[in-house]
Amino acid sequence: MRDFNYKTVIERGRSPQIDAIHDFLIPRVSGHWLDIGCNAGWMLSDIPNGVGVEPSLFLVELARAKGLDVHHAWAEELPFPSASFDTALMASVLEQAEDWRKALAEAQRVAMRVIGIMPYPGSAWGIIGGKHKRVRNVIAPDELRLMGARIEDYVTPTDYFFEL
Repeated sequence: MRDFNYKTVIERGRSPQIDAIHDFLIPRVSGHWLDIGCNAGWMLSDIPNGVGVEPSLFLVELARAKGLDVHHAWAEELPFPSASFDTALMASVLEQAEDWRKALAEAQRVAMRVIGIMPYPGSAWGIIGGKHKRVRNVIAPDELRLMGARIEDYVTPTDYFFEL
């Protein structure tokens, strides 16, 4: 199976932006939920009833070492039956996906509700682990609105929240 080969661990306390995303999303996640692109389990550790998927084998192993239920998988190919989850979370995932439309369709297939955080088009994806990253996919809020998403301005100036 292919590996994303990404080793930057995202966790609460590393940056104000990460803390803001964490605090904003926690009350919005409910039921049996799936964290798509869960990293080393930074949200799974704080919200019960979650399962994670992560394309980086390194991060999957870190999450499993914490006792978290994390699968090595890509957002475009989720290894779960349809309607397996109440909520799917995609925090800064779609902009990094090889095929963001397929990733979003997969999330909608496996969950009754999909929520996520997206950077506004043209914004930097933040400075994490000392590396400045740019978004791969530029997805304007209006494009998600046309797909039926509810859009909400987010607590940082660079990101917005979506719900489908």
